[in-house]
Amino acid sequence: MKKNKRALIGMVAATAILLLSACGSNNENSAGSTSSASPSASTAPAAAVAPPANLVTSGVLTYGTAATFPPYEYMKDEKYTGFDIELGEAIAAQMGLTVKIEAMNFEGLIPALLGKRIDIINSAMYIKPEREKQVDFVPYMHIGRSIVVKKGNEKEIHNMEDLSGKTVAVTRGAIEEIYINEQNEQFKKDNKTLIKILSLPTGNDAVLATQQGRADAFLHSTPGAAYLMEEMPGEFEIVNSMNSETQIGIAIQKGDSNAELKVAIEKALNNLVADGTYTQLMEKYNLPVEMSLFN
Repeated sequence: MKKNKRALIGMVAATAILLLSACGSNNENSAGSTSSASPSASTAPAAAVAPPANLVTSGVLTYGTAATFPPYEYMKDEKYTGFDIELGEAIAAQMGLTVKIEAMNFEGLIPALLGKRIDIINSAMYIKPEREKQVDFVPYMHIGRSIVVKKGNEKEIHNMEDLSGKTVAVTRGAIEEIYINEQNEQFKKDNKTLIKILSLPTGNDAVLATQQGRADAFLHSTPGAAYLMEEMPGEFEIVNSMNSETQIGIAIQKGDSNAELKVAIEKALNNLVADGTYTQLMEKYNLPVEMSLFN
């Protein structure tokens, strides 16, 4: 894979639930549930890129997402929204396809792809070696990570070292869980007290756990943390943000039979970069230009 350079009790709790996971993690959108994307995707446009032949459903790009990760994928006014949602629609439009969303918890995404229930994973998935052993990726953005605590920072957490002996909430199966496990490996080598990992189904659960005092902190993507500060002012604070060469990408099944789909998505993405759609979406969702892979 080509390697590129540079690279959030009562009413407040209810607000958090609506904000970060209103539909992507509730019973109505559990693993395997199906929903059309926005009405704009209901009619297939003319194709600029030849669509692949081996789709789950002919004429449709079916993708899995965990809609609990603003600004990439989340629910607003009972609709899927976010950078990835609009990017997915634009990619499908390039191939003359409509979109079908399969909403599920994050840890169910790769099994759904490997089980051929979806064509791709479109859910801001971090590209890590352990995932590259299972799936192929089309990378589209750099991403950093932030440590978020409840306003006031009573535990005086300022960096990853300060998480020794603390309880940290993470989304089960997501990259943050990997980072925390890696940090614990370092703490083990340094004979320091390990982090108590509170692994939860959704990002929203991690937010609530920290808000309610069940966790001392949670890890979030840098843009996701910034979004949280805007939507829930006065509730949390970002104590540290770490730049990362980590990329996020669209995941595709490995194998020659899926090479056509990968090439088509790469061509569609390049077209969207060339015509300015990619940049416009980054601006719409307040994503820093430095995160782009195409500068």
